[in-house]
Amino acid sequence: GEAGSFSADGRQPKFAAFLTKPVKASHLCDVLQTIFSSREKLTQRFEEINKPQFDAQMGQVHPLRILLAEDNATNQKLSQRVLERLGYRADMAANGLEVLQAMRRQPYDVILMDVQMPEMDGLEATRVICQKWAQTQRPRIVAMTASAMKEDRDACFAAGMDDYISKPIRVEELVSALNRCVTVTAAPEAKQPSVHAEGLTAITILDQAALEMLREMAGDDEAFIAELVAIFMKDSPQLMAEAAGAIARSDAETLRRAAHTLKSNCASFGAQEMARLCRELEAIGKSGDLNGAEDIHARITAEYERVKAALERLVARPQDQF
Repeated sequence: GEAGSFSADGRQPKFAAFLTKPVKASHLCDVLQTIFSSREKLTQRFEEINKPQFDAQMGQVHPLRILLAEDNATNQKLSQRVLERLGYRADMAANGLEVLQAMRRQPYDVILMDVQMPEMDGLEATRVICQKWAQTQRPRIVAMTASAMKEDRDACFAAGMDDYISKPIRVEELVSALNRCVTVTAAPEAKQPSVHAEGLTAITILDQAALEMLREMAGDDEAFIAELVAIFMKDSPQLMAEAAGAIARSDAETLRRAAHTLKSNCASFGAQEMARLCRELEAIGKSGDLNGAEDIHARITAEYERVKAALERLVARPQDQF
């Protein structure tokens, strides 16, 4: 066809190259080499963009004591390798009983918990941890399972797990889960964090994209942002108290409303974990069955203290944090 011709649907086709007739073999060869070379470069570029991104400094910037609970030897090695490439070293446990033994020896900030394990599975181990360790003293528990059904996720959260990643592990999903973790108990020899390190800790608790959007909406007015933070800190304890009272009275509708409002406020500041817990509490209120509400409320209360500390740092050092 002609160079300016159109296809049947009226659109002009995209040509990779043009040849004039009569076609010379040497010209044809040059054109084909150019086309295939360009496609190869595009393919390589696409593969580079979609490669898992490993930040070997993550373990230094966001240090965590990790316990990996996994009975499959292949999964153990693969998970350890991924963590090593992120700058972490993890202790190992092959079942829930070994998890409990490890926790009695030393504190951890996060447990990457396989759900299906022999002797004691991840769900039962989580229930025991929630019973024997206070919320502020126990590690964050991240479920690892190949089961992708909603009921499987619900079972993990009902047992007391805090987060969920699917197997096979995706690097970006693991990184996000680790970024949502905080240090449970500071090591005795740990130095006081620098201003920069404090800011990084705040960012792991508060979603940076949400903070940037908030700043844009506020027109870079730090005083206005500080006012919003003050309102959040004033309203949140009141809403949590309202929710606690509703739980005590078995008032499902009041619980739902309080959790919904608190969830919305958390989302504005990027407090994703607190917002997730509020969403769970809201769902409980909506269902009318308040079983488990008290435990989730306790977790919200503990998470609020972390969010509050992060927001205080952000307001104190807006030039560094926002």
